[in-house]
Amino acid sequence: MGGFRNENNNIAFENGLFNLIIVHLCQCSHKMMETCKATGNELYNHEDKITNRLVANHLNFNDLRLRFIPQSPETFVPNGDNYKGRCDIRVVSDDWFRNQNDYYLVECKRIDGGDYLNGQFVSEGISRFVVSPPKYPSYHKRSIMFGYVVQAIDIPDNTVKIDQLQGKLLVGVLSGKFLLVSNESTEFYHYRCTYQSDAIDSIELAHLFYDFSGVIQHNT
Repeated sequence: MGGFRNENNNIAFENGLFNLIIVHLCQCSHKMMETCKATGNELYNHEDKITNRLVANHLNFNDLRLRFIPQSPETFVPNGDNYKGRCDIRVVSDDWFRNQNDYYLVECKRIDGGDYLNGQFVSEGISRFVVSPPKYPSYHKRSIMFGYVVQAIDIPDNTVKIDQLQGKLLVGVLSGKFLLVSNESTEFYHYRCTYQSDAIDSIELAHLFYDFSGVIQHNT
């Protein structure tokens, strides 16, 4: 997303843009939660509905020259005329019109502290980026997993459980450890983890967890 003749400048630009996307996701999540509290219009306990509201009401209202596109078809299969996967959010900039491989992906999953959703975060989330053949591309060798926390839990403790699960569920992938990058009080946590395999070489996933538990309709 954007090019400079000096490769060091390119790397610095991409690092800054990737971090900017993460900050924007955090800020918009906070705004959405505050709006839910102020209006009483709580979130359905449903991954796609949370994503849709976040994109439609918050993410695309920005002056960052970024566009957040929901339900993005990924990895076209010519022999079958279909796509391998459909990612929750594609993030594009102006440069996407010059190079349509130049974008970031955000895969979203609900988290409630239970084994089932933790397993889904790994087997139906992380795996789509790293298990051969990957369903989702990582053009810049980076992508984002976004965990919507829908029950009040200890997020760092649950992250340890997910970290342990990925060692069991990601067949053929060498996964690193979840490393804490930052956290905003107890609402938002940002981890990073590296993954290696013959299919992907090496990529980094940012793992974001935002606590929406206080504005979830638990009777739906």
